[in-house]
Amino acid sequence: MPTELTARLKNDNWDLHQIAERGPTPGALIKGTMPKPGYSDSLAQGLLIHRALDHATQGIKDKRPDLGALIKPDQAFAPYLEADLDFLGVDTAGITATPGTQRFIDAIGARADDPCYLFGLHYVRLGACNGNRFVARKLRSVYGFSDNQGTMFLDPFGEKQRSEWNAFKNGIDALDLSQDDQDRIFAGTRDAYLLTINLDHDEFQSAEALLAANAKTLDKDAFEQGHSVHVAPGETL
Repeated sequence: MPTELTARLKNDNWDLHQIAERGPTPGALIKGTMPKPGYSDSLAQGLLIHRALDHATQGIKDKRPDLGALIKPDQAFAPYLEADLDFLGVDTAGITATPGTQRFIDAIGARADDPCYLFGLHYVRLGACNGNRFVARKLRSVYGFSDNQGTMFLDPFGEKQRSEWNAFKNGIDALDLSQDDQDRIFAGTRDAYLLTINLDHDEFQSAEALLAANAKTLDKDAFEQGHSVHVAPGETL
């Protein structure tokens, strides 16, 4: 029977999600304190990751048509990053992966035959656009960007973001998924947060180590009130 899997994906990932939003790179973007060259660098690394994930998610359509039906063509993120980097004058041919980026790419490749896991990774990047809309607004002001130039990756769906996200979640919850399917999707979402946190680290930090280091400052109530420091009062993701 269909279950509200998306509630589990949110409620059981709040701890790593909160840690991810506190990282040096996300924190600087949220506050608008990152110099423009640093922003370009972060987008360049993102391009390598999302090229790999875009390619991997295409395989979902053949292996799991039920999941693949929820993945629309405009949910490929590499084209948005390419447009942003072109606007910023970055030569994408010369990008070299950092250790954290390479770990993320390797994780995608290692689970290339697991469509549920890959779908979990995809779920997180789509959900990130809810909060990233606020980040995009901040950066457009700080950097003096016109319209959405330079921030298409952060805000690819514009005013359609909330309705598209809700439709995507409702589509997931309407699926008749086995417990194993649900567990593998959850594993993908969990790893998406963990791999994102580790983009800022040369040496990989396990979930256990991260949770132990942040245990005293994690606040589920604060997460529930908005679960992102860049969400405006009254907004929820």
